[in-house]
Amino acid sequence: MGTTFEPPVNRTPQELVTELRGLSGVHWETVWNGPPLAGQGLDMWCAQFGWTPTQFEYVLNVVTDTGGELTLHAQGGSWAPVQNLSHWVWGASADSPEGNPQVLAEADRAWPAYRGAVSSVLGEPAWEGAWDSGSFPDELDDYVVPKPETRFREKRPYRIAYWELAAPGGALASLTITPAMGTADGSDDGAVNMALRVYPRPLKAGRR
Repeated sequence: MGTTFEPPVNRTPQELVTELRGLSGVHWETVWNGPPLAGQGLDMWCAQFGWTPTQFEYVLNVVTDTGGELTLHAQGGSWAPVQNLSHWVWGASADSPEGNPQVLAEADRAWPAYRGAVSSVLGEPAWEGAWDSGSFPDELDDYVVPKPETRFREKRPYRIAYWELAAPGGALASLTITPAMGTADGSDDGAVNMALRVYPRPLKAGRR
């Protein structure tokens, strides 16, 4: 999936609800078109969404007016178009490979609360499942998921749900739990992270 792994973050489900409500008023077309270069109106561009830029090399990191941290990703470190927006939500880690099953069990316990938090704002997901779900999609629009053999070996993504947003031009939001390499097979100290992502293109249903 090409997901950069981050140190565990812990935001509460209610904080996630607050963040999503803050994003509900965002004009997504403006976001996807991308910001101006640093020093050429970047602060003003961010201010229209209630964001403050904190880092703008390769990716644009911002802090929202509700205290959340968002990352805007663009191809090859360019500024536009924005490919997706990500928000790290929750994570857990093990001190040794022997603790990896406990880390995955913690992910199972945390998932319903955070999935419910997103659903309370966006409604029921268009699809939800785990790494071993028989109906797991091959791709969600241009968001390519791992091949089945990789998914079964690495349990990546461990769990995922996605929502179709009523935004100009369509948008796709996903909530995903991703294990670090070595977590599923016990070859390294385990870790899992949960992230919310928003993509600019609508889901192309039925493409397998």
